[in-house]
Amino acid sequence: MTYVARSISTELGKLLNKRVVVKLVDGKAYVGKLVAFEPSALHVVLEDVDIGDSKLERLVIHGSRISEIYPESTSIFDAEEFASVLRERLNLNPYAIRVLPEINAVVVYDKIKITEAGVEGEGGLAQRIYEVFKEYIESKRRGH
Repeated sequence: MTYVARSISTELGKLLNKRVVVKLVDGKAYVGKLVAFEPSALHVVLEDVDIGDSKLERLVIHGSRISEIYPESTSIFDAEEFASVLRERLNLNPYAIRVLPEINAVVVYDKIKITEAGVEGEGGLAQRIYEVFKEYIESKRRGH
């Protein structure tokens, strides 16, 4: 296997079991979980495939029809990173902050939940966290 083929195989391996968009040369696109690929011909297998208003359980796409493969979306919110920002900016007790990696969320004092969607909670601390959250998201969008 050539270096380029190994590199492509490695990159596709990083996308295994993640939702991807597979664009075809005719302009069609499929969104689903990449569960397998054949590196030499670039055939791919997707599960839970969205096709407009319907879903397919499994779809095999011939490599010669594929023009692009990329992650469906990448979240700009990183719960671990945001927890660190909260500790630094608000000088919160580290034991007051829990990271829930399975849902990419941060929980503060078991009362305030922060996800990419925003801040859930009430009171002065929730408002301060919201201000930090807005700054954090803006800096991530600017690429800092």
